[in-house]
Amino acid sequence: MSKLIVSGATLAAGGAERVLSVLSTPLADRYDTVIYVMWLDVPIFYDIDKRVRKVCIEKEVGSKSDIKKMLWFRKFIKKEQPDILLSFLEPYNLRVLISTMGLSIKTFVAERNDPHGVNKYWIIDQFEKLVYRLADKILVQTETIKKFFDGALAERTSVIYNPVNLQEEMVGKALKVGKKKRIVSVARLMPQKNHDILIKAFARFSKNHSDYTLTIYGNGSQEEELKRLAESLGVGEEVSMPGASKTIHEDILDAEMMCLVSSREGMSNSMIESMCLGLPCICTKVSGAIDLIKDGENGLLVNIGDVDGLVEKMNLIADNPDKAKEIGINASQLYKLINKDRICKKWLDVLEN
Repeated sequence: MSKLIVSGATLAAGGAERVLSVLSTPLADRYDTVIYVMWLDVPIFYDIDKRVRKVCIEKEVGSKSDIKKMLWFRKFIKKEQPDILLSFLEPYNLRVLISTMGLSIKTFVAERNDPHGVNKYWIIDQFEKLVYRLADKILVQTETIKKFFDGALAERTSVIYNPVNLQEEMVGKALKVGKKKRIVSVARLMPQKNHDILIKAFARFSKNHSDYTLTIYGNGSQEEELKRLAESLGVGEEVSMPGASKTIHEDILDAEMMCLVSSREGMSNSMIESMCLGLPCICTKVSGAIDLIKDGENGLLVNIGDVDGLVEKMNLIADNPDKAKEIGINASQLYKLINKDRICKKWLDVLEN
């Protein structure tokens, strides 16, 4: 009887959580027992295969104490004795590796963000790399992220792109629907996503394109702050934030462009899904975007925090429909590289080998 335990922060709306959702069925097909262990007690957003058992450490422990959670997790792993332990997200990867020190469990960790420049102090990066030596395998989303791990760690680091969770009939569909003068973004409302930069750029773009709207899909702590910013810039009526959506693909099909202006990413799910839909995407030069976008061919790249550059690219898409369509057509070809079946097979191959 084969058993896999997967550790993660939550199953709420988020990039790593979406990957866990996509992987749940192929993992349940492959292993006799699959257990998803979540460290935080947060409502589940994504659909998870019914065969996957779900456990919440915070509920089991009845405490937010990391020490208590780690002690509980160690006992749980000793009891369950999985063939493989797979952990997602750097903060929880460290907890998992420290919790299971000395146990003979094959452990893989998945880094879901770009660790370059995350930590203010060099010593923290070195501590992470030291703890990661306890892992049998490190899985990252891009070649850019892989460069963070040097020496012995580089030898056990593999790249697996995010799977695009899109039905084949949806590929390129944004090229076949009537367009509205809409700009969209799909990302949590948190500082890393730089929605303030997007709103500032949109306010300037609106001076010559007053008939456009901006819709930002996602939940987060910055919602009220961002709404106040839009109001102060005179675009409060044009900017909307409807929250996270379970029908996001259909929601954004009629947009003219997608804008993602994060300061840091692993590989944005909303970026790759929008590209496969055939939407022209404007993205900052972060991991994932610089790996998959050829500037001016299948998307547009801007420097992080560059309001002027972002306005320029918005104008380019809005004022050149033929160029926008060309970019959308080229972007949709990405599906061949990162479709769900292909990427899920890579995950299974890595786990089994």
